[in-house]
Amino acid sequence: MNIAHHNELLTRGRCGRCAEKVSPTALLREASCSHCQSMLTSAGRDILHQIKSRQMQWRLFGYALIAMGSFVAGAIPLLQIVIQVMALFILHIIVLRGGLTWLSTKRRVLARISIKIFGAAIATTSLLINVAVIPMVGASAFILAVVGPLLTAAYIEGGLFILRKRLRWESEERPLQISEWGLPAALLFMLGTAVTATVVFFATLLHLITSAEIPAIGFITSTLLESAP
Repeated sequence: MNIAHHNELLTRGRCGRCAEKVSPTALLREASCSHCQSMLTSAGRDILHQIKSRQMQWRLFGYALIAMGSFVAGAIPLLQIVIQVMALFILHIIVLRGGLTWLSTKRRVLARISIKIFGAAIATTSLLINVAVIPMVGASAFILAVVGPLLTAAYIEGGLFILRKRLRWESEERPLQISEWGLPAALLFMLGTAVTATVVFFATLLHLITSAEIPAIGFITSTLLESAP
């Protein structure tokens, strides 16, 4: 048996012996193949190490391209932002979404929510930095050329930190941890509360304005004209 080919099949979600499609969860837990009953065990290194190795290759390649593209487009802020967004999208699809497919349904959904919340924090940070450097004419483009790749790397590395813990728990057949659903639930509750409070505040303010006896503009104008000498 070709060990390299066997391991490559496993990383593609197939049995290393019969090459049939198998459940990613079964691969992580090194269960038996549902087709040929052979053990889904990686030779040499376990499947988690192989997934991590593939992710490392794509990350290094992606970060190198972002750095080169940002350096070339540093003097053109709009072009630099386009490069960053494209790189972020591609790396998310290949590195993070590819890793999420190995998780069970419930764990995958919760991990995706956690990564999206973390991404929202990174996006907010990026927006604040972009606004802060607007007055720095001439230097803003070069600052964004450095900050852009750093924030992209922060998002991918943070997402991988979330993902790897879930992959390890999945391989160890652990039930859902409190941190997996507790933190996303708390943050979503806070977000919902903030949105509701904002809507209530503006609705109340609008009601007070419409119900208040505010003189019409014509009445105010005529009063001012009458009082004028």
